[in-house]
Amino acid sequence: MTLGVAKMATIEENLMSTYLDGNEFKKGIFLNMKKINEWAKDKVSEFIVKTDSEKAMVKMLSGGNIQKVVVAREFSNNPKFIVADQPTRGIDIGAAKFIHKKLIELRDKGSAVLLVSADLTEVMDLSDSLMVMYGGEIVAYFEDASQVDEMQLGRYMLGIERQTPEEIGRCVYE
Repeated sequence: MTLGVAKMATIEENLMSTYLDGNEFKKGIFLNMKKINEWAKDKVSEFIVKTDSEKAMVKMLSGGNIQKVVVAREFSNNPKFIVADQPTRGIDIGAAKFIHKKLIELRDKGSAVLLVSADLTEVMDLSDSLMVMYGGEIVAYFEDASQVDEMQLGRYMLGIERQTPEEIGRCVYE
């Protein structure tokens, strides 16, 4: 509610906020409100935002539905790179699974996704590769996330273990 959305604006206005500089929704020098309305309705439907109308104020939505509005806005722009920082914190299981599905779809379309999460299950379920930080430093890198278990990962997260600089250096691509 602080950085992701304008709570006093409508769902439609929040969805459109990153598109206002482009020409996709303009009719001459004016906004094409009919096209904007149709697009917003489509996004509310596609991202399963539970609301009576795309004209509803964002502050009237549940936390999970607010997250879906943010995800709809950011993912609909076909980003090349997205940072998902705690994407499911504080939302219900259904909304979390939906957001996970959308993150995977985005990755499968070729976008790079940087997932930052304190939820170990989320990290293990969604990641192709893992980087572990402790004390502000990278302490481990796993090219294949399926080759590490939670116990092993936990030792790095707690600072008990640390990979060699050569092992960590494998995460650097030129």
